[in-house]
Amino acid sequence: MINEKRKYLPVFHILCSSGAYFKSKLAAMSVFSLLNYVSVVLGVYTWRSPAFFVVLIFAYALWSYFFRFYFDKKPYLEFKSMTSSLSPSTKILVLSFVIMTILILLPFILPFLGLGDADYYMHFLNDKEMLNAVVGVVSIFLAPFMFFRPFFAWIASALGYNKSLKYAFYHTQGNYKQIVCLLLILNIPYVILEQLNHYLALPPYIFYLVLSPLIVYVNVVMARCYEFFFVEE
Repeated sequence: MINEKRKYLPVFHILCSSGAYFKSKLAAMSVFSLLNYVSVVLGVYTWRSPAFFVVLIFAYALWSYFFRFYFDKKPYLEFKSMTSSLSPSTKILVLSFVIMTILILLPFILPFLGLGDADYYMHFLNDKEMLNAVVGVVSIFLAPFMFFRPFFAWIASALGYNKSLKYAFYHTQGNYKQIVCLLLILNIPYVILEQLNHYLALPPYIFYLVLSPLIVYVNVVMARCYEFFFVEE
């Protein structure tokens, strides 16, 4: 039965409790960080070969295991829940693809609508740093719709529950500002790490090694948010 009481995400409490969980399960989180590091490095070096799909399957199984581990849903690795979670995963990919395609085509469409000069937009597209920055910021403000809430449906499926995107959106409505705030805060360490990488010219394998614990922490935050909206009374 759907709970009619609206809940508002306590952003800083979520971040702090996620950090406390990460610290309390440091050994397990270190293993997940290492496995994530392996999957990222293998993905970077195999993405143009058929072996990349094997890496994808490994990464998919890893994160399915991770969320079942967090919620102590045994067995931690279950084939049925992995296959059932493919549906929300596909919807996340489709939503992301459609929105990112619109963002990419927008500079070409706007001049035809009389909104700006085509040369200006082409200059903007050629400035890769500016383009990446703008796409990154826009993605954060669109993420509550194309990633954050759909990801809850994926977590539910990974845990063996049949929850739709509509269900996920319903339970998180009224939390757009909180979700954006959370994503902006989570993005700060990544931006700092990117800048350090830019100035220090870190080898890719070092950059990914430092990044991996942050990725695991972000997934702990996602699990904690799911717990807040869908598990806690």
